[in-house]
Amino acid sequence: MFITVIQKTATEFILSRYQARRGVLTFLKGVRQQLGGEDGAVSDILASWKSECAGDRVILALPPAGFTMRELTLPISDRKKAREIMPLELKGEMASDADEPVFDALLLSGGRSAAIWGGHKQLAAEIATCVASGFEPEIVTAAMFSWHRVLPKGSAGTTAVTDGEAVAVYVDGQPLFFRALPKSGERPLDATIAALELAREISIEEIFTIGPAPIDTGLEITQLPVAGPLNSAFANDIKTAADLAAHFAMAEELLLGEPVNLRRSVLRYTRQTDQLRKKLRLTYALAAGLVMLIFAEAGFRYYLVNRDVTSLNASIKGIYKEVFPTRTKAVDEVSELKAEIKRLGASGSEGVLAMLTKLATAKGDEARELYEVDFDGNQITGRGYDRTAQSVTDFKTRAGALFDAFEVSEIKSRPDGSVSFAFRGSLKRGGK
Repeated sequence: MFITVIQKTATEFILSRYQARRGVLTFLKGVRQQLGGEDGAVSDILASWKSECAGDRVILALPPAGFTMRELTLPISDRKKAREIMPLELKGEMASDADEPVFDALLLSGGRSAAIWGGHKQLAAEIATCVASGFEPEIVTAAMFSWHRVLPKGSAGTTAVTDGEAVAVYVDGQPLFFRALPKSGERPLDATIAALELAREISIEEIFTIGPAPIDTGLEITQLPVAGPLNSAFANDIKTAADLAAHFAMAEELLLGEPVNLRRSVLRYTRQTDQLRKKLRLTYALAAGLVMLIFAEAGFRYYLVNRDVTSLNASIKGIYKEVFPTRTKAVDEVSELKAEIKRLGASGSEGVLAMLTKLATAKGDEARELYEVDFDGNQITGRGYDRTAQSVTDFKTRAGALFDAFEVSEIKSRPDGSVSFAFRGSLKRGGK
């Protein structure tokens, strides 16, 4: 991920670019241009950066004098809820609703909150200028709201940071006070510090300067030390790190924190949402195509199954007509076939199939023929042919061992020398 920071101060236009990897920033390049100098210089810089920075996350830092700030005591520790309440709390303090304000909130130490807002028209004009140059800002803020990111590690006590345009005061590293310094008057920083110490009954122990701007003050001030991630990001280039410490702080706040951002409400940033929507369109189209394929496959499977069922039903009807040629009207062919098979005793020991099995055993492998068999309950009758009368007697003997009672009658000679006979028997219960 790449982050581009664009800052407008009262006198300068400053750009810097960073690469973020695994939560660590690396400085890539930067430029500083004095305002009011050569015409078109800023436009030329933006044009030269445009193609390289396409797709970067962009931060636009405006002069702090363009923002209005008020401190409120709210029993809320959630910034989102505070943003929703502040417009109602400050309704009476706004002189005019002609330029609808855009709000953000910042939690301060001591249970207080800072309400921060800017005019909608003014912010929209600044955003439009950047967009026209090919840089659409995701964050619109002021640099001072991110200075806590570059405070010396383990800062204790009350500390102030200033760049000559604004001042921020921290207590044990937590934000306490923010103010844009007035342009008129003698030594505005000194007056602001004195008034704050008197009003809050505190003593500011150390004042750091951030950036290269000269500051008119009689107070003892120290250049913000370059150390830790700030020093690493600039590869130990102390001078460049000191010049662009505020930019590094804003980039790190975007990467790791929740920056003060006035690009909200009607000014909200929509590029990522639009890009996501475009990606989702493709996803939705693919999902719709997948659903259509699923339904098509289900329809095709239904067609195949229906065709197989129709073919199976036709086969069953054909078998039914072969088995029961005299029946003209069937209600349920399958059920009727099952009932007939059950009635035949396919699974019992005393049914027709059991009777026929025993009769086949009695017949054996001899050259005799049983051409008629009738079954009535447990009684079996029939007719057959055999080679001789003695063979018929042998058949009767074998069958008598398998049936309860078995008789052979009507033994008659045939012209070819064989004999015909009739038989009657009953199934031998409990026998084999």
